[in-house]
Amino acid sequence: MLVTILDAYVNPSQFFATQQITRVPLRALFFAVLVLTSIPFVRIGLGNLVGTLGANYFAPYSVIFAFSLWQTPLAAMQQQVVLVPFYALGIVFLTTFLHLLLWLAKGKNASYAATMLCVCYAVPCLYLSVFPYSGTITAALYMSIFLAYSLKSVHQTLWSRVLPVVAVNFSLLFMVCKVLFP
Repeated sequence: MLVTILDAYVNPSQFFATQQITRVPLRALFFAVLVLTSIPFVRIGLGNLVGTLGANYFAPYSVIFAFSLWQTPLAAMQQQVVLVPFYALGIVFLTTFLHLLLWLAKGKNASYAATMLCVCYAVPCLYLSVFPYSGTITAALYMSIFLAYSLKSVHQTLWSRVLPVVAVNFSLLFMVCKVLFP
């Protein structure tokens, strides 16, 4: 099963070209929401390394780490449980936005569910946002590259129709990452 999951990240063009999606991928949506829920805990875990790596390395996140020290792990879990519906709605809105942009660029050759699968598989790229200094820009850039390859493959369209969609999405994604993952 691990090989099946990693296949999408090792060779996204081939993986998404072979996908025939007709129904909304609820497993992929659950996976994406689970990943988004776990990102703050990974950040807290990195925050616990402040003593071993030195305070200057994690200086940009000092406010976040100080805030995480005021929360108990139970309070952090409760907060993430409350945010689960918002994560799912965010994925649905992002998928709708990308699908609409692909339709406007005349590059939409697959279903909404196929676009959602691409977005759900791109969410783990946001794990890179936990690193200080360049994590947010790296996460947004890597997610955009992954989305470009997967959307091109699943919709079987040209780069000239996918790249403008991803460029518009990149600016939106960067702003959202900057707000949610400072």
